[in-house]
Amino acid sequence: MIINRKGAGMNIRGGRQDWRRMAALLAGAALLVPGIAMADRPIPETSDDVRRVPIPPVDRSREPIVAIVGGTLLDGRGGAAIRDAVVVTQGDRILAAGPAARTPLPANVARRIDATGLYILPGLIDLHIHFTQQRGPDMGKYADSPAAAAIRGTALADQLVTAGITAARDVGTMDDVALRIKEAVDRGIIRGPRVLWSGRIISSTGGHGDEVTSTATGREKPGMGGATRGYNGPWEWRAAVRQQIRGLADWIKLGAPADKEELAAAIDEAHSLGVPVAIDSYGVYTDWAIEAGVDTLEHPLAMSEQAVPLMKKHRTAFVPTIGAFDNLLAGGYPTAGIPTGGFYHTHSRRFVIDQQDHLKKVTEAFRAGVPIGVGTDIPFENEVRYPDAYFRELDYLHQAGLSNADVLASATRVGAQIMRMGDKLGTIEPGKIADILVVGADPLASLKNLRDVRYVIADGQLVMDGAAR
Repeated sequence: MIINRKGAGMNIRGGRQDWRRMAALLAGAALLVPGIAMADRPIPETSDDVRRVPIPPVDRSREPIVAIVGGTLLDGRGGAAIRDAVVVTQGDRILAAGPAARTPLPANVARRIDATGLYILPGLIDLHIHFTQQRGPDMGKYADSPAAAAIRGTALADQLVTAGITAARDVGTMDDVALRIKEAVDRGIIRGPRVLWSGRIISSTGGHGDEVTSTATGREKPGMGGATRGYNGPWEWRAAVRQQIRGLADWIKLGAPADKEELAAAIDEAHSLGVPVAIDSYGVYTDWAIEAGVDTLEHPLAMSEQAVPLMKKHRTAFVPTIGAFDNLLAGGYPTAGIPTGGFYHTHSRRFVIDQQDHLKKVTEAFRAGVPIGVGTDIPFENEVRYPDAYFRELDYLHQAGLSNADVLASATRVGAQIMRMGDKLGTIEPGKIADILVVGADPLASLKNLRDVRYVIADGQLVMDGAAR
């Protein structure tokens, strides 16, 4: 049993640790080792991801100081806009943020950004990306490979961060491509958002993630899909989770269909190791996953009438990716040979896609108090669909009944909380990571103003310089 500062043991229900309490303690940078009684001692520095690995203390005192002055600050905390604001960063952290009258500038500012007439807000978050997805009108001519996927992902990373999307969660990748993109961004080799990744989708044999036919096209994969990577039975699902975490995954991604026991085993295993779980699901599998404690539900596919009440009860977050399915209904993906209308020829997608039903489910979930995040999930034509797909997704959420302020919160503070990074991302305040977007006009007046990007600071680095442009 783990002992907290007050000496109380963590709740145990049915042999399962209380994940949500453990996650809160992890977010506070406490060193917790399941099964070992020890003092709860804060760790000064951890990795800036969900894994929260202890790292040596970081000396930022010699890093350059950047000051953004004169703009209107929307700090993401839900309060009123701050006119004539100052935001001060040093290295990858925010030092100060507030009204100029109460936020003095340090004497040794290395770069001063004049944001007069502009709006300052937290960097945006995309909770459902696949960096290895296809792009290009002639993609059918070329064989795919992890190397090719890495090149595509590098291009997408640049598209995202220069549009103000400074954090992204990859929920299904080829091999370890998303991990290597994460590392390349961290090391300053490429421009991109902060990446959290979940490795390969864990599924049953023949389930979503282990199908012989392509989910999008229905085309049979070479060699009948190769040797299966599906998992069968609760212990195989537990082993699959352990393998992903061993491979440095920040999140676990599950796919349906699956047995109730398989889903529960995978979710329990991940939570016992302090790693959250997302699922691509539908129908009764969705209900089973929610009841088992899954952290995020991806997509509003064939949801039952009890799904939203269950999400409210179990505090499940919702990443609806509405645009991904409207694309299928409103034109398909011509360059990939995917016709308009829905999913075809695919065993795990035997249901009708209804855009109005999707919007109604988002409305119902939002009114019930379910946290709503922004995710895109674009499988093809990334070179022309990003970053537009992200801003279109914001419009869909607005259509579902979220106000501009609600949508902006979903894209920043709420998104960070869903990502399990709420203590480090999502708002502009001292101590947070310096992920900052500066736009030309008020996004609360019109979400379209988020497209007018002037400056982007990601992890303390100025990656989009409006003055230079």
